[in-house]
Amino acid sequence: MIPLTIDSIGMLTPLAADAGGSVSCMYIGARRFDELGLGQKGAKTAIPDTMVGLERLVRLGGYALFEAVYEALAAEKLGLVVCAPSEAEEPALTGRSSDLLAGLAVESELSFVPRASRVFASGRDAIFDALPFARAALLQPDLGAVCLLGVDSLVTKPRLRRLLEQGATPGAGAWVPGEAAAAVVLTRTTSPQALALLRSFGAARESAVGQQAPLNLGKGLLAAIDQAVAHAQLTQPVFSGLVHDMAGSAAETEELAWAKTGRAFAGLPTCSVCFPMFPQATLARHGVLALATSAFLIDKRAWSTAGLCCFTSAQQRGAGILTPVPQSQ
Repeated sequence: MIPLTIDSIGMLTPLAADAGGSVSCMYIGARRFDELGLGQKGAKTAIPDTMVGLERLVRLGGYALFEAVYEALAAEKLGLVVCAPSEAEEPALTGRSSDLLAGLAVESELSFVPRASRVFASGRDAIFDALPFARAALLQPDLGAVCLLGVDSLVTKPRLRRLLEQGATPGAGAWVPGEAAAAVVLTRTTSPQALALLRSFGAARESAVGQQAPLNLGKGLLAAIDQAVAHAQLTQPVFSGLVHDMAGSAAETEELAWAKTGRAFAGLPTCSVCFPMFPQATLARHGVLALATSAFLIDKRAWSTAGLCCFTSAQQRGAGILTPVPQSQ
């Protein structure tokens, strides 16, 4: 695939109101809610509790977009591709994709080209459709950039109540309610402030999930990584690090351990960056958050060579390979 430039990023998380603060906290190991005085009530941003549903998603996403899109970019024709919770997870989104796009444009004070803008309301599956759509949109010659946004929240009472009614047990080691938004600006050309190159993206299904069978041996994740390596057109890429969105359950830890036996992980340092602050398995912004974090770490030279970014959903597995921008090496 033709490499895409990650020009800039933006984030709003319970850790900080910008990308630098959020990634720094994750990277240095701010991994427990009680260390931040949040206990098990959930990781919330500073957005008022009175904002719920669509309004809350718009406010979250608007913050991330506002940070990601600087003045020169705002003058370009922009597309907006949103990874959002499913309508089953967030009923406020039912039939309102256009309202979400319109609200994000107003909140971020930006204008987006309709033909290059779309909402993928499918939770953690969204990144698998959103990223190819964004890449295809960038082929339009008059389009300057595409903003890829992931946004989700589990802290408002209606949605949290539904999860509890379904038998979820927050704070018991499986997940803790949280919210965040992450934005990644993709372009075809590089600029002086560009963060990283997205060299390739691979995807595969994990057939062991949901089957009465054997262990999940990481075959889906390995297949996605191998596909990404093949498409990256790099000679034996050596990865400096790994970002993944697995929550840390026993099954996911085992799957990742099996995947790390693959040849793509040869020489990879034992340390990796994960997202222990946001471990709810249905959150739609995980994929974009992982991508933005990877780009940040490459830009800040925390990774000196290629970085590997892995995405997971119920049955899909994905992998992206990022490298430094040539001019900045």
